[in-house]
Amino acid sequence: MGRTVVVLGGGISGLAASYHLSRAPCPPKVVLVEGSERLGGWIRSVRGPNGAIFELGPRGIRPAGALGARTLLLVMLGGSWLQTLEASGCVLSQELFQQRAQEAAATQLGLKELPSHCLVHLHKNCIPQYTLGHWQKLESARQFLAAHRLPLTLAGASYEGVAVNDCIESGRQAAVSVVGTEPNS
Repeated sequence: MGRTVVVLGGGISGLAASYHLSRAPCPPKVVLVEGSERLGGWIRSVRGPNGAIFELGPRGIRPAGALGARTLLLVMLGGSWLQTLEASGCVLSQELFQQRAQEAAATQLGLKELPSHCLVHLHKNCIPQYTLGHWQKLESARQFLAAHRLPLTLAGASYEGVAVNDCIESGRQAAVSVVGTEPNS
């Protein structure tokens, strides 16, 4: 009987790994296990006020329609700025975050016109950056897996990049690691 590979997580890396595994010269049976009700991980579309569709997910600016006619801009704020606000007792509201995001877009990008639609979410402690020592911990985990010959491969935004292309490449590399060869195109 052929080999079975279980992919834990249906985010972009898990989907990419599953796809590339299925394209291998001798593809294994692929079982994709996802804990939530939908695939895609952080990547998703949300319908906001007045029917506007917002693309959420791994960090990007996505133009839509005719070039320059409509643009979705994702503004992420946090770090010491947010910690200072919290320490001062400031009420953290959607209105405050929208105002600060518009100020940042005006100052840093020269976008003075108010947006037609806004969608604000507060995700504490989630600015995508790795902590000091991340790469050493990752290498230690890989060495542990290799030393104990555990049939486990790590892939996803938690390991080597948070952008969509990083996650897709991470899934592809995991598939190559499992099957030992590049998948068919």
